[in-house]
Amino acid sequence: MPLTSSLKTRLPLSSAASCSSASCCTALCASPPRHLRACLMLPAWIALASLHSSAFSQTPPTAGVVPPSKPAATLHAKASSTASNTIANDPAQLLMNSPTGAGLPSNWQLQASKLSGEAFAPSELKGRVAVVFYWSTACAVCRDTLAELRANLEGWRKKPVSVVQVNVDKQAEDWRSYEQIRNVMHKPPPGLLSLRLDAGPAPARLPLTLVVDAQNRVVRRYEGRVAPEAWNDVADLLP
Repeated sequence: MPLTSSLKTRLPLSSAASCSSASCCTALCASPPRHLRACLMLPAWIALASLHSSAFSQTPPTAGVVPPSKPAATLHAKASSTASNTIANDPAQLLMNSPTGAGLPSNWQLQASKLSGEAFAPSELKGRVAVVFYWSTACAVCRDTLAELRANLEGWRKKPVSVVQVNVDKQAEDWRSYEQIRNVMHKPPPGLLSLRLDAGPAPARLPLTLVVDAQNRVVRRYEGRVAPEAWNDVADLLP
């Protein structure tokens, strides 16, 4: 057959559209070169269609694979959990940092110094109800509350009540300078103790107020400004 006649040969459209067998592929392969690409691709389509979807899964092999390192967030969460357990097992830490105040220790302990440098002795509060106020010169709310504490203490001067101001500044000189100026402007009322924390846990948030009974037991814990209920607690503890 002449070449020109061969080039004019065409497969019917219906035959090309319904091609799904090896005989059809053979027919395409016998066709002119323009049909060669379809002939070559058909076996590849059939092979891909026969593959199971699991062949495309991205599950890594288990043998000989080193597991990835744990994310930093997981390590941080474990560190926080460890810190929480430490607080839960330490009554002093629980007292300082527990937001609920649950599980307060039966006895209040404090290692602190006075302005004179003399160490504070808990026996100085024996038989007295105390409002213990933890504060810092860098805390504006704390500084504003100091005047309130002094004023309220004036109203209890005839009762066995003390206010213990415990400063937690990192620099002792900051606290000492502030207290000296304040004492010149306002004479300390009887029953006021100005101390600086020497050792032991400090509150995570300031200010912190503890109400301590005459047996040196913590009965209430308040965060933020001194709540009016604190003074009600004092009245209930007095004989």
